[in-house]
Amino acid sequence: MTKVRQMTILAFLSALSFLFMFALEFPLPFFPPYLKYDPSQLCGLLAAFSFGPAAGFLVELIKSILFFLSGKSADGIVGAAAALVAGASFVVVAGRIYHAGKGKSLAPGLIIGTIVMTVVMVSANYFFFLPLWGMPTSQIGMPLILAMVGFNIVKGILTSLLTVIILRALEGKAILQRLQTGH
Repeated sequence: MTKVRQMTILAFLSALSFLFMFALEFPLPFFPPYLKYDPSQLCGLLAAFSFGPAAGFLVELIKSILFFLSGKSADGIVGAAAALVAGASFVVVAGRIYHAGKGKSLAPGLIIGTIVMTVVMVSANYFFFLPLWGMPTSQIGMPLILAMVGFNIVKGILTSLLTVIILRALEGKAILQRLQTGH
């Protein structure tokens, strides 16, 4: 694959990721309303699995910058930074594990990526993001910590399932095209 084609695909995935975050962001039931889910990390995972962890990080970075610049981030630069930390911790770890295993299985990367994202985001929210939003660590109780843990695990599972479904569909289409062309 040429560098131009790879850059084009990464630009497309970055734009699509931004659109997913911009248009499909919503709170999940049973979680605080400021914890919002969107499927944008799917694009970062596709990039990481296809081109490596750095490509996945690049998609997450561009998405977060675009989201901040769009003005839709109710939490401004802090919210965009939190989205970048969450996306990067998930996507980079999942992509790295996938490539270390020679691309044999998505499951280990997605599972460990979900766990790492959960640990990173609970820690980052506790020590950094929530205090920046005006909530001192002394006011962060166990119910909020449990909500953050649960939310990030649910987010990782939903995004992982979407990624597997999309990759299987793309894989099936590629096999069908090879059969039709005789290659």
